[in-house]
Amino acid sequence: MKSMSTKRKNKIIDFSLFIGLVILPWVLVIFYVMTLAHPRFISTADVVVKQVSESSVPSGGGLSALLGVNSTSKEDATYLTEYILSNDMVKRLDNKFKFREAYYVDGSDPIYEIDPDASQEDLLEYFKSRVHINLDEQSYVLSVSTEAFDSDYAFELNKAILSESEQFVNRISQEVARDQLVFAETQLDESQDRLNDAKEQLLNYQNENEIYDPQANAQIVNQLIGSLQAQLSSLRTEERQLLSYLNPDAPQVVSLRSQIKAVEEQIAQEQTKLTSPNTTKLNRQAVQFETIKADVEFATELYKLSLSSLEKARLEAFKKMKNLIVISTPYEAEEASYPRHIYIIWTSLALLLMLYGFVRLVMAVVRDHRS
Repeated sequence: MKSMSTKRKNKIIDFSLFIGLVILPWVLVIFYVMTLAHPRFISTADVVVKQVSESSVPSGGGLSALLGVNSTSKEDATYLTEYILSNDMVKRLDNKFKFREAYYVDGSDPIYEIDPDASQEDLLEYFKSRVHINLDEQSYVLSVSTEAFDSDYAFELNKAILSESEQFVNRISQEVARDQLVFAETQLDESQDRLNDAKEQLLNYQNENEIYDPQANAQIVNQLIGSLQAQLSSLRTEERQLLSYLNPDAPQVVSLRSQIKAVEEQIAQEQTKLTSPNTTKLNRQAVQFETIKADVEFATELYKLSLSSLEKARLEAFKKMKNLIVISTPYEAEEASYPRHIYIIWTSLALLLMLYGFVRLVMAVVRDHRS
């Protein structure tokens, strides 16, 4: 009798357990799905970040060749994903879409409705649960899905996210290009200022010394000295010839010697122009002029290099510009995607039965241990 009483007691416990772990929860799930859960609509779009380049379209086929996508990276897609799910995006969109009002219907669906008094942090987490992003690891195509209680709302929200994403990609790529160009333009301005200063120094030197090119003047003086020395040599030869048959006091000899003396004085005078401690002499001026001229030439080459660097920076900046390409535009769903009534009902039943079986197994082990 005691054994029969124990078995009866165990059956009652098992039945109560079945009711409590399976039947009642399942009824609650069915009640929630069929009466409380609000229909949720999905709108999806596919996008990819394209890098602009002057290079030819890749020879390979596929989507990259079709779109002219020369460079897409997981890094770009990751940055865009982080931005879409960021607090900045939520704040930008909340002004227009009023998330706390749109995602609160009547309070009957606590699982998927938002608290109308939710904090900004809670709103961000809720936004992340309503916006789903999937990244294709091979093509780096982003699938952006928005979920809402109204199909038109989900559609408009998706379009707004794409618009904000496009502005983000354009803004970031322009900032990177602008930083690169600013550096090159700064280098060009500095080199141009240096060139202008060098030219101004050269002009001031020429004006102060009233001379265009000391080197050219020195060459002219050297040529004149050479000519005078040749003339002096000729006169001395003529003097020796006259002295071979005339006295030193002869008028012809005296006249010739006067010419020789005049030429020697002129040579000495011209040589004084070239070499003298005086700071205005041509040799010192030539050295100073050469130094200033070298500064001008160096500044000119530096300016040309900076100008070339700027053009190269502009080209590189253009190549690094990125655009957001919409492959598949968002659409307005005609039927709700969630909740999936049949799937939820039968899946929940299967899970509850598994839980019930596990609990019964544990209880059986405990009973065997006690006995």
